[in-house]
Amino acid sequence: MSDERRTQFGLTLTAIQRHRQGHHGWSALHRAFGRLLSAGDPAFCRLLDTAWAARPGISDAHLITLLSAAVRGVCLRDGGTEAWSGLEELRDLVERNEAALARDICGRSNSFTGARRFLAPQLIIGGHAAQHGLDEVRLLDLGTGVGILPRQLNNRTVYDRFAKDLSWEPWTPAYWTIPLTARCGVDAYPLPTLEWVYACHGPSSYYKDRFEELMWSFEQTADVAEDVVIRELDILDLPRLAAFIREHTFNVITCNFVLFQYGRQFQKAVEDCVMSSIAEPGLFLTMNPSQALLSPGCRIRGRLAGGRTELRLADASDAHLLGTITVGPDLTTIIGEGRENSGG
Repeated sequence: MSDERRTQFGLTLTAIQRHRQGHHGWSALHRAFGRLLSAGDPAFCRLLDTAWAARPGISDAHLITLLSAAVRGVCLRDGGTEAWSGLEELRDLVERNEAALARDICGRSNSFTGARRFLAPQLIIGGHAAQHGLDEVRLLDLGTGVGILPRQLNNRTVYDRFAKDLSWEPWTPAYWTIPLTARCGVDAYPLPTLEWVYACHGPSSYYKDRFEELMWSFEQTADVAEDVVIRELDILDLPRLAAFIREHTFNVITCNFVLFQYGRQFQKAVEDCVMSSIAEPGLFLTMNPSQALLSPGCRIRGRLAGGRTELRLADASDAHLLGTITVGPDLTTIIGEGRENSGG
């Protein structure tokens, strides 16, 4: 690895440890990664070299989360204990499992799946359909993981449970039932298993609660499971992505906590591909962590088919959509003036 890239990776590793959301559960492991990096540990440095060679567009934040999930996955398979309490334990784990760790960081994505993240898409997509008089929403969820978001949309039981913990400021958009006629998700091979998703959750009571919310959501949405179609498709395969969007005439496309995993040039390429392929009147809705996981919160942005400008729709104080979400200056462009209790 180049000295410059190693230095930048170390800076990101240090910054991510200062994340103010102190209950995320990964800090001890990230500190240990930093010590292995500073010491020039051969196995750890080979892992980084392998990742950068295989995935030159990967962001440092994504690589850090992938390394964390891969290490946790090994620990869970070896007996369910977290083996980074000491530097020597982690050094030994990396050396013994280098090949398995390399397979995960080269072939997977961070598949953490937040059960509450559909709350904003539910209101925004519903408002968009009502504003434009749509009688058909054909949804495609990019980087869908285990496909929970397409299942959750229009489930009022799930919405009501989680919505009470999210406060919109200064006003709450109206809840509209989305006229869904297609629910589709795509993700790169291999599609994540629940075992991998669990490994992507931090080792803390906070993340234990988040995983239980996910399992509960699967139970509550079992009635639409057969309506959700999930396909293996890497969104960086732009020709295939464009053909898939056009073939199925998707007019609403979501991409939640996916684009941050790549460098800006790759993000822009995906965005341009979507906007040149989406059916009109189309909405491309994205949700990405604030400052690439270096601070709590997330940004919700949208683009309308035929439009050149990214629209600022909302900003959330917590990436898991707990707490407060602030209406952005462009939200009414998407949903009109619809406020809570005005329709549904």
